[in-house]
Amino acid sequence: MILRRDNIKRLVELVTSTGGVFVAPVVDTRQVVYRAIGSGEEIELNYILPRNSFKEFLFPQTEVIARFSMNKGGVDLENMDITPPDTVIFGARPCDTASLPSMRAVFTWDYIDEFYTRREERITVISIGCTQGDDDCFCTTVGLSPESRKGADIYLLETEQGDFVVESVTDRGRDFIQRYEEVFEQRGDVKTKALFMPERIDGIDVERIKGWLSKKENYQSPLWAELARKCIGCGACTFTCPTCHCFDIMDEAGLLEGERRKNWDSCQFDFFTLHASGHNPRDTQFKRWRNRFMCKFNFYPNKFSSRGCVGCGRCIRVCPVRLDITEVMEGISKEQ
Repeated sequence: MILRRDNIKRLVELVTSTGGVFVAPVVDTRQVVYRAIGSGEEIELNYILPRNSFKEFLFPQTEVIARFSMNKGGVDLENMDITPPDTVIFGARPCDTASLPSMRAVFTWDYIDEFYTRREERITVISIGCTQGDDDCFCTTVGLSPESRKGADIYLLETEQGDFVVESVTDRGRDFIQRYEEVFEQRGDVKTKALFMPERIDGIDVERIKGWLSKKENYQSPLWAELARKCIGCGACTFTCPTCHCFDIMDEAGLLEGERRKNWDSCQFDFFTLHASGHNPRDTQFKRWRNRFMCKFNFYPNKFSSRGCVGCGRCIRVCPVRLDITEVMEGISKEQ
């Protein structure tokens, strides 16, 4: 099938006219970001990677999970029951879509978090293979590529005419194409643009990294302090990462009523593991950065058989001190 560029506007109209949400890359303050839109005119198709990941549409930065009020008889607690709208994520990059199996693994591990799963069950993810990239893209180094369909329901390839060849990946994707069949056409003889393939970093061996991290004696290696000495604990890497999922639950209350909220948190903050006693098992910043790296390349793949890092490079792009995760990966790959 073919999706003509001009028909994308019509697709936005069809989805939003029935109460659906259409999320796509747009330009906002000179940066490309994923955002819910109301018109196809807002979509930006000339981009490498949106600044944010689309995880916030499944796992919001903050959300109310309960409300409570106090009265003479005690406390009344009202649990929130969400009914998410049908949502289309359009223009997702393959590195972003590859994060979905990882996020689902976390939120369905020992407890089914319906605030996440209900949203995921109502989304259709339409990815576009990358025709451009930069030096911070390293998906091929972690076993992915712009050709990856993992996590996508529909995969698009841009043609030299600026339209898109359409491939349905899942049953949900096939149902979506059938539901909006008026915007899709039969494929003719078209030529697609070449995909941008990030050069694989020769000095990195993900399996060797995993093996080194699994050895308990390396947990206290002086290499951690050396490799992560620049980290200032700002948390920018975790908030932009498509697979980071840490959150906190806190009550925000007035005199007689309030809300219980789930908020994004970061393992890079100094108070993240602070005990009520005042003890902090990760009392210096390199230990907190070590935890994030261990999570990506040891805890995640061992516990969930999924990826903790998809090679999107966002953490490199947003880091104010330019702490490059691939340099740490190279450093550990050299260890025996």
